[in-house]
Amino acid sequence: MKKKFSIAIGIVTLLVLIISLAGCSLFGSNTDSLANSNGGSSASTGSGTTYSVTKAELEDALTKYRQIAETLSERVDTLEEAVRDAVGQSKANIGAYAVTYVDSVMSLSCMEAQYNLGCQGTGFIISEDGYVITNNHVVYYEETVYDTSNIQRSIWGSFYGTKKVSGVYSSITAAFDASSKYYMNGTLYTLEFVYRDAAYDLALCKLVEKVPVGSAWSAIPFYEGNVTRGDELLVLGNAYGFGLSATSGLVSATGKTFTDYPKLTFIQTDAAINGGNSGGPAINIYGGLIGVVNSKFVSSEIENMGFAIELSKLKTFITDAHNEKSVTVSYKTVGRAS
Repeated sequence: MKKKFSIAIGIVTLLVLIISLAGCSLFGSNTDSLANSNGGSSASTGSGTTYSVTKAELEDALTKYRQIAETLSERVDTLEEAVRDAVGQSKANIGAYAVTYVDSVMSLSCMEAQYNLGCQGTGFIISEDGYVITNNHVVYYEETVYDTSNIQRSIWGSFYGTKKVSGVYSSITAAFDASSKYYMNGTLYTLEFVYRDAAYDLALCKLVEKVPVGSAWSAIPFYEGNVTRGDELLVLGNAYGFGLSATSGLVSATGKTFTDYPKLTFIQTDAAINGGNSGGPAINIYGGLIGVVNSKFVSSEIENMGFAIELSKLKTFITDAHNEKSVTVSYKTVGRAS
């Protein structure tokens, strides 16, 4: 049995050798070209037709592939650079809104003549018909004053007693920056009080005068999009009563809440906020309003913790004003650039 198996293997080996020496003629005449392919290869189509690829053709195809890969890599690099430039340009341009909205942000002054109380803050226009937003604590006063009707006497002499008074300031005026076309060489514009909410610390006022230039007041649009930690923002306002100024920073956090204002949520920022900035706008790189500047933490152990009331709360406040006072505030919106 082993002898027969060995003979069979020998016969098969002999047949393979014969076929190889015959140039593989069993597979067709086209295969003869393989001997002259210079290290090439062949393939067969579904119809049985064969074709050959030379080494030179393979190298040429590889060269073209490398060229395509390099071109794609260059395009990717170019795209990445364009994106970086666009982002950088957006960041660089955020300060330009200080000029764009110079006709929208106002320095507010308040006066209650009866008690000689005054205030300074910021307001900004949110609709073309002249509705203005600021903080409630800017237009509302709550102070302890001398009571001229209550004279008290002691061994040290006579003096007036005190009493606590509160209310909305009887006179609210606004002025645009000196470079504004609305400023009119120091003209003050009168604001009438419309609606306020102490829980939201927001107040709605309206410009009494007609638009001095053009057919509409210049309003800051609301941003329709998400605000996330790390976003850049611009703060505009009447810092320390010195007129319009601009500071920038990052959104440090969102959704911050404090027990004093249970209805409110805040954007936290490291942008500089000073007295007089209250009621001013916080604007993002797309030129949209994202919050109303409200307060900051002050302490020797705290740095750069300022807060702006989130836009969603301002929208709720405007809805409440509509329901309570039957006022319609038609504000414009702006979204992320596509």
